[in-house]
Amino acid sequence: MAPAASRTLVLGAGMTGLSNRIHQVSPEAFYSDGGFLAADNSVVSLLKTKAKDSPRRRCRLCFHASTDASQQEMLIVMHRSSYVRPHRHVSKVETLTIIEGNCDALLFDEAGRVTQVISMSAAPGEGCFFYRMPDGIFHTLIFRSEWLVFLETTIGPFDPAMTEQATWAPPETTPDAGRAYLSKLVPPQG
Repeated sequence: MAPAASRTLVLGAGMTGLSNRIHQVSPEAFYSDGGFLAADNSVVSLLKTKAKDSPRRRCRLCFHASTDASQQEMLIVMHRSSYVRPHRHVSKVETLTIIEGNCDALLFDEAGRVTQVISMSAAPGEGCFFYRMPDGIFHTLIFRSEWLVFLETTIGPFDPAMTEQATWAPPETTPDAGRAYLSKLVPPQG
């Protein structure tokens, strides 16, 4: 049996049918209905527009239908002024694939000392474009371009209790302090 046409959507090209297939759940997040979706640059543009107006300067499109989905796949855009507090996942692996922009991925030990800095970029030859983050490793991103666009995947369901925030780093409610903290660990480039 062929899938219902109403559950097949190629995002972009004017985003026809978009309002029937995705819904905004917060200033930073959209969820799809879980059917087939393909995204193009117009989707990235939409997410950037929404991120500009969001409190933390980020926005995501969750390709899965709910926080209960067993597979979680998200197209995420983050502005350079975003700050992601170092954190680690409990019993969950995360993958990240860069689509646009560049950043540094920082890994930390238990005390907050940087153990590794990985240059990441969508551009060939300018860094890694993919990582698989095992559970239990503190990590964050330092944004090196105006926008970072990436695909993140993990297993579900989503449970905020399965993410441990680093107590030795500023909270996300103080992004200026967070960016200043990270810049002391890895100085800004060029």
